[in-house]
Amino acid sequence: MGDMGSKDAPDERPGEPWVMPREYEIGGVRWFSDASREMARALHPLLAQVTREELAEGPPPQTEGTPLPDEASSLYRPMAVQHVWTVSIEDVAAFNRDQFLTDLFTLADSMGGQMVRGMLEHISAVTEEYGNTIDAGGRDFFDVVAETLETIEMTFDDEGRPNLTIVMHPDQAEKLRDKQPTPEQEARLDAILERRKEEWLASRRRRDLP
Repeated sequence: MGDMGSKDAPDERPGEPWVMPREYEIGGVRWFSDASREMARALHPLLAQVTREELAEGPPPQTEGTPLPDEASSLYRPMAVQHVWTVSIEDVAAFNRDQFLTDLFTLADSMGGQMVRGMLEHISAVTEEYGNTIDAGGRDFFDVVAETLETIEMTFDDEGRPNLTIVMHPDQAEKLRDKQPTPEQEARLDAILERRKEEWLASRRRRDLP
């Protein structure tokens, strides 16, 4: 056999591992998943208000246009999110953590924004399908809010405050920035909220009965 000297061996740097233990890989993937999810929720407050449920097994991906299986809920809507992350080999070799964190921020913002848009599109599609919409065209904002409060399901916190979130386009929000209800509208809104709170409390008392 010929001489297998070190001159033909790859350039190795002392102290730097060339393999990664499996537990490091598992921990890294878990950290990356948790970090990107929590950062997305921090960047998009509406997403942070949505509770999460862990599933051992989710439904299989559906090809667009494919009918849902018979056992699927009529409210089920698939949501596709994607983000392209391009990694520079120079940044990897240099352990450029700043660039990695910048890319992670971009990923979280992109994925979070897509999820919020997907949720709002889901809500719009379901409410349109089931006729749970209110035409606000040409109407006063607070009159529409009052009608909405009469029809939607409502809950209240321990302080008696309604658990409500109003989502609107930034341009519309800017138009309404300084708008205030008239005394008559404010009295109507207060009366509706008080009545809905009493109805909610009564429903809770009925559930607590043996």
